[in-house]
Amino acid sequence: MPKEYNNSRVKIILVAHEPCSTTVDFSLEFEIPVVPRQGDYISVARPDVRKPFGQDFIVRHVWWRLRHRETHVSSTTETPGEFIEVFVECDPAIGPYSSQAWRDSLERARSRGCKVEEMHVSRAG
Repeated sequence: MPKEYNNSRVKIILVAHEPCSTTVDFSLEFEIPVVPRQGDYISVARPDVRKPFGQDFIVRHVWWRLRHRETHVSSTTETPGEFIEVFVECDPAIGPYSSQAWRDSLERARSRGCKVEEMHVSRAG
């Protein structure tokens, strides 16, 4: 892990949408070094799929949930608020690490008229 992360990690909840929908298909919790940003690619490996394959996603939204004890418009205390959780909402995508089952399911969605993006990955020669 790069030195700048200082071994700190943040818990995220990856929220996977169904293809062509804002309906949640599933969610998974992770502890990771940084919160993904909109447009980032994420590949999730599962134990039932041969390495390095799995499910690929594109981050669409990052939703931070925070709490503060102050009830007024502006804070009059020195006490900072606190982090509750962060949701990373993702759309399924076809990527270089997509398992065959993942690709097949997204190709079926495409055949129904759904827009399914492909990850554009540049690799050094």
